[in-house]
This record gives sequence, C-alpha cells and structure tokens, in this order.
Amino acid sequence: MAPSTSAQWLLIFVTLLWGSTFLTLQTSLQWADPLVVVCLRFCLATLILLALLRGRIRQISLYEWKAGFCVGLCIFGVYTLQTIGLGSIASSTSAFLTDLYIGFVPLLQWLFLKQTPSMSVVITTFMAFCGMGFFANPFAMDFSGQIGEWVTVLSALICAVEILTVSHFAPGCRPLYLSFTQMVSVAVLAILALCLHEPVRPTQWTLGLGACVTALAAIVAFVQFGIGWALKYISAIRATLIYALEPVFAGIIGWCAGERLGLNEWIGAALIIAAVLLSAFRPKKARSKRS
Repeated sequence: MAPSTSAQWLLIFVTLLWGSTFLTLQTSLQWADPLVVVCLRFCLATLILLALLRGRIRQISLYEWKAGFCVGLCIFGVYTLQTIGLGSIASSTSAFLTDLYIGFVPLLQWLFLKQTPSMSVVITTFMAFCGMGFFANPFAMDFSGQIGEWVTVLSALICAVEILTVSHFAPGCRPLYLSFTQMVSVAVLAILALCLHEPVRPTQWTLGLGACVTALAAIVAFVQFGIGWALKYISAIRATLIYALEPVFAGIIGWCAGERLGLNEWIGAALIIAAVLLSAFRPKKARSKRS
C-alpha cells in the first residue's frame, strides 16, 4: 500500500477517535476546571509518549523541539478554548463550531501563503461544510450572549493554524519525536497557566475523572502521532477534508448506541462522504507528490 493511501486510512481512524472525545471531555468538566482537565490530559499524554521513547530523548533534534513548541502552542490554544467553550454549550454545538477549521484552512492558505485553492477544493470544502450544517443547525445558534460559542470559533481558527503548522514541519521530523515535543510543550504551558489561573471550582478526584482523563490522554497522544506521520505524505487540504468525517462517525456511534438519526443527519453524512470521495479523484495534472 502506498504511503499516501496508508496516511489517508490512518487519518480516517484518527478522525473516528477524535469524534469520540467531545462527550468525554464535557463529562470530565463536572469534576474539574477546564484548565485542570487540559493540564492532566497532556501531562499524562507526555508520560505515555515518554514510555514509548524508551530513553531516546537525547536523540530529539533542535528542529523537532522547535517544531513541537510551535505546534504545541497551537494545540494548547485549541484544547483550552474548546474545553472552556464546552462549559457553556452542548457537545454537538462545540463539534460543529470546531469543524469550522475545514473552511479556515484553505482561507488561511490563500490569505497568508498565497496558495489559491482550486475549484475542486472550493467545491469539496463547501460540500463538507454544508454536510456539517445538516448535523447541527447553525441558524439556531445565538452568538449575542454565548461566550462559549465565540471561544469555540476562535479555537477552530487556531486549529486551522495548527494543521498548516504540522504540515509545514512534519516532512522534516520523526513522528514520535514530534508528538512528544508537542505534548511536553502543551503540558508545560498548561502548568504555567494553572500557576496564573485560579480554578473556578475545586477538583473532585473521582474514578470518573480518572477514566475520562486517561481516555482523553491516550487518544490525543495517538491522534497527534497519526497526524504528524500522515501529513508527511498528504496535503493539509486533503487531511482537512478527511477530518470532516468526524460528525459522521459521531453520528454513527450515537446510532449504534440507540440514538435516532433523522433525515438531516443522513443527508449531511452523504454530503461529507461525497466530498471526501470527490477529493480523491482529482485530475492527474493536479496531483502532486503530497496528494
């Protein structure tokens, strides 16, 4: 199997895991402050990757530390703002607003990298965005008094920056080392933030919090490793469209658990899947080494 094909399948699995974290994250907030959850999550993720490195920290290059800090800064912003937002909005609303990065990625490439998106990218991105709209009714959102919604939109913008940053650094980094430096950076930033921020409520050290944080830490460690490896072989735009499958997987998981999927959800799923498939069938002329 070609590396680019393997990368796409890995990102599909990563997206499946990603879609499962919103409800877990929201559940953890009943026992701890958002920043405490972020700190615990990334400290544990750092320990997980440290165990996988098996004493090879000295082999990490200066470039990988630099890359990890830049990406980690973005990750800290994304997860902290997303977690804060989940304190006042529903997980489904958070998932939809977070997925705005699908539109932000090509927009930022156009504005700052001077990379004009092709018509196929515009069409497939629009299809994916419309598909997400069917999963969560954006017209029902009221931004006038919901700080959580605005905070989550900002996290989506930073998420787009993160994707482009990983895409820039990934070709010159080893995935495991890049993932470790990212987790260390986020953990240190979270600890420093906690020193300056007084939690709004005391932490309740329960088995439920431990289970949630452990699951979130394991998933984020694997997700960042998967993204770092995959973006060595495929473009940021291609990866972003695959990420659009997140609400589809979340809906399927809910359906398997007994939730009912209405006509809107099925239409949204069809649009997103069609966008991902169409993006895979571009003319040979438009393909590049990192397709």
